[in-house]
Parts: sequence; structure tokens; C-alpha cells
Amino acid sequence: MTDQQATVLFVCTGNICRSAYGHHLLAQRLEQEAPGRFRVVSAGTQVNPHLTVPQQIHGLPGAAGLQTLGTHSPTALNPRTVQQADLILAATEDHIARVLRDTPGALNRTFTMTEFGAAAEALQNGTLPAWGGPSSSTGSFESLPERVRSLARHLARHRPVVRGSLDSIDLPDPYGREDAAYPAMAEVLEPAVGHMAQLLADLAR
Repeated sequence: MTDQQATVLFVCTGNICRSAYGHHLLAQRLEQEAPGRFRVVSAGTQVNPHLTVPQQIHGLPGAAGLQTLGTHSPTALNPRTVQQADLILAATEDHIARVLRDTPGALNRTFTMTEFGAAAEALQNGTLPAWGGPSSSTGSFESLPERVRSLARHLARHRPVVRGSLDSIDLPDPYGREDAAYPAMAEVLEPAVGHMAQLLADLAR
């Protein structure tokens, strides 16, 4: 990681389904659209190191080109990872609470995946007030991590509007459920990641 490289952290429970898929989807998109500018990682709140990404995730159409997903290993969430992240994307509100339990200062850069995807879309289509960019007391150009954190604070101020537009801010866990639960999860997560990628890539330009 460099000073000019921003870090995005995905969080779910086991780090083998929702956060793993979101992680590798966004990493691929950002590497295509803003090469070398972002570091995307993921972690779980209750990790079993012996588990791997389920075949149902690998079988999703959107996973076909994700070569890095094949070598994904679950990683346990820790406060240091949270502190280093410029943007934190959790699967559910319960995961947000778990992140904030150890790192309360991360509130204004922590969202659910669904919530941040909706916020990114709303910002892009003008539903939310435009972000004016980070302020600088030194007059120097801000780093990409600073821009990401500033944008996150802007979106956090409009959190009630975004949440009010959604039926749920939580991304359901497909693990252990019927096979149809996996594409149902992807139908929500994939468009959200698309909006995230567009917004974040624009910040790096």
C-alpha cells in the first residue's frame, strides 16, 4: 500500500460469500478502471479458516472472470485492518455494529454494501447533493485516501435519505441455504458494486 493508494474493506461473517465476492468483484473493476490506485481487502467477524468460497459463488455468472476468487482465504476482522481502511463496506447493520464496537471512529466511513451502492447511484444521478471535494488547510492536493474518506463523510451525512429509499440495507447471507439464495444475493450485490466502482474510479482520475 502507498500513500496514494486507497483501501476498501469488505466485511461479513465468514468472509467466504458476501464479502469475498464483493471484494474480488470490486478489485477487478477498479484494477480495470483505475489501475494500482486501490487496495481492496475483506474480512469476517466469525471466520473458520478451514472453509473456502462455496462452489455456488464460483458458479455465479459474474464470478466467471474473477481469477483471484479461486485463491481467496478467509481472514479474521481486526481493529488494525479497520483503522487502515478508507472505506468499510459491511454486509449488514449488525456487521457495522461489530466494526464500530472496536473502532467507533470509523462510523462516517462505514456503510453496508447495499447502502453504499445506493448512495453512489444517488450521487451520480443527482438525487443526493453533489460532493464538493475535500477541503485542505494547506492548499496542497489531497491524496486519494483523503478524497475517499472525505466522500464517505459526505455520504454519511445523507445516510437517512439513502436508507429511506431502500427496503433493507442488509445483504442476506446465502451460506447454507438453497442454491437459489446465491444468485439472489448476487442480483443485489453486483449492481451495487458497479455503482461503487464507477464512483471510486472517478475519484482516482
